[in-house]
Parts: sequence; structure tokens; C-alpha cells
Amino acid sequence: MSGADVVTGALCMALTGLGLVIAVQKARQRRFLNATRWTAAALFPIGLYLTGLGTLGRRVGSAAADWATDLAFGIKAWGGVAILAFAVMLLMITRMIGRRNPESTGTAASSSADLSALMGGAGASGSGGGVGGADGALPGGRQPKPAAAPRSRRGARGAVDDEFAEIEELLRKRGI
Repeated sequence: MSGADVVTGALCMALTGLGLVIAVQKARQRRFLNATRWTAAALFPIGLYLTGLGTLGRRVGSAAADWATDLAFGIKAWGGVAILAFAVMLLMITRMIGRRNPESTGTAASSSADLSALMGGAGASGSGGGVGGADGALPGGRQPKPAAAPRSRRGARGAVDDEFAEIEELLRKRGI
């Protein structure tokens, strides 16, 4: 048993003793529910020490302190912090640019070409006049199917139908 383990054990016993003293005071004040809670809380430190979790916690705390010391005073660690900050900054910049112009990512054109190939068209530069065409039609003369739900039923489903109509219109404009 090392000196640190002895100190950890003494600290756990002291915390347990302090908690039990407070529990006895609460019991004398006839606050028995509160006294029971303090007793339960007071038994945790000694239980953690006897199971070895107190020692584990001390070792984890020591390792965290060593890491923080190396981070604060190590040149290598500051280089890593700088690289991580640069990576996060790049991700934030690309996310902002992608929100402003969604077609600048390069994936929109390739995904629409893949979609037109799946739909049976000739690709992005096929006979349909491009992906969207001049009139917004899909490549290969295909038109999207109308909504499955009849539009005559308004009421609770009216808002849902309107949302689907907006989505259909957006897809039609994009040529999907």
C-alpha cells in the first residue's frame, strides 16, 4: 500500500465521519428523513475506498492534472491545440459557405446527375435540356406522380397536403 493510498483512505474515512456527525445532528432535531439521507451520503466515501474506486478516482484525477500541466506548459500540446482550432475553423467556414450557396459544394450537380440516370434520363447534359430543363420538367420526359392523398379532403390533413405541395414544387423546380 502506497502513501497515496493511505491518504485516500484517511480522506474517505474523514468524509464518512463528517457525514455521520451531520446525520446525528439532524436526528437530534427530529428530522429523521434528512438524517437518513445524510447517513446514506456519508457511507459513499468509505464504500468507494473499500471497493477501490476511490483509488481509481485519485489516479484518474492525477492523470488529468498531469495532462492539464502538459497542456499548459508543453509546446507540442499547444501545436495540437492550434491544429484542432484550425480544423474546427475550416469546418465552420465550409458550413457557412454551404448554407449560402448549396450548389457550390460540388455534390449537388453529381447527385442530380445520378438521380437523372436512375430516372432513365441521359444524364445532366441529356436530351431533357439539362437537369431541370427550360420548363422544369424532369429528364427523359418523366413527370413526378401526383400526391397519393386526394386533395378534396381538407381539414386536419390540409396543412400536410399544403406542405407536400410545397415540397413537390421545390423538387419540380430543382428537376428532381
